[in-house]
Amino acid sequence: MKSTKTWLVAALAAAALVAGSSSLRAQESTNTPPPAMKGGHHDPAKQLNLTDDQKPKFHEIMKSSQDKLKALREDTSLTSEEKKAKAKAIREETNTQLKALLTAEQYTKWQELSKKQRGNRPPGGGPVGPPPADKPQN
Repeated sequence: MKSTKTWLVAALAAAALVAGSSSLRAQESTNTPPPAMKGGHHDPAKQLNLTDDQKPKFHEIMKSSQDKLKALREDTSLTSEEKKAKAKAIREETNTQLKALLTAEQYTKWQELSKKQRGNRPPGGGPVGPPPADKPQN
């Protein structure tokens, strides 16, 4: 009788392990990012419904803007205020170029996407989260 109980407990434990591992594998296969994701970010070209003619021009404008902002961040000869002013000028130039490229509807959508993106970042472009312990809060 004692060995029957032992076998029954062992069989139930084995069945539970098999069932648990199957459900875990099924869960893992559903954890794939949606197809609209590109490099971890939403693809604005798809969201804006760009034409085949607009796509390379859009990507060129965005790449140029990113390159200019990266160079600006790496420039140690400028003060913080000078960097902010130049960054604003780069963004304005980018918006002017995009407004010329996109339809009115696409540009409005672009502004909405940009506003959402800016809303996800803290003011001043610093890291997300509480300030360091050595710096007092304002």
